[in-house]
Amino acid sequence: MIGTAAVFFPLVGLTLGLSLAMTNYVLVAYLDSEILNIVLIATLIVATGGIHLEGIKNTFDAIPTPTSKSRGNETLGFVAIVLVILFKSGAADSMDEKLTLSLLLTPVLARWALVIFIYGYHDRCEETPRLIAENVKLWQLVVATAATLALVVYFLGRKGLWISLSVSLFALLTRSLLLRRHAVLTHHNFGAIIELGEVLSLILLASL
Repeated sequence: MIGTAAVFFPLVGLTLGLSLAMTNYVLVAYLDSEILNIVLIATLIVATGGIHLEGIKNTFDAIPTPTSKSRGNETLGFVAIVLVILFKSGAADSMDEKLTLSLLLTPVLARWALVIFIYGYHDRCEETPRLIAENVKLWQLVVATAATLALVVYFLGRKGLWISLSVSLFALLTRSLLLRRHAVLTHHNFGAIIELGEVLSLILLASL
């Protein structure tokens, strides 16, 4: 079951982060920073098959608007994707020597946020995500948290703790808001929390 592999989610993020960091290292001398940022974002999208962008689109599509209270508005999903890409590109563009390290850590933090998002809420999930969530145990959360914090603190020190705290609180707050809106979590929400976690991580890494 996918849920039993939750302890490895940060490791999956580390693998993606290494590929991004290597891509940046190889191409930084040949491409303008703005073009390189687009290449890096495209690399991440291709590596994940775009499933997380689909998740954020469907999550925001389902949010009722004043003009369509009983159903969502597909415009919100499109706008959410555009904003995610713009924020990622803007955050990456504002970094120089910190970019390689940020690219390494961002996917790790985002996938750790997913473990936090899932844990303990299998009874508030739709059928498919419930099969994943009910297999996420406390020990998996503890191991994933310990591994993520060890990596982040090793590279960033105390600043890494503040970033990790912010990402974890964001995951919990987002879960609460989604449950208030829809009463249950969907598999689209899983992809959305990864995308939003990457955006927040990049912004914090660029700002702190």
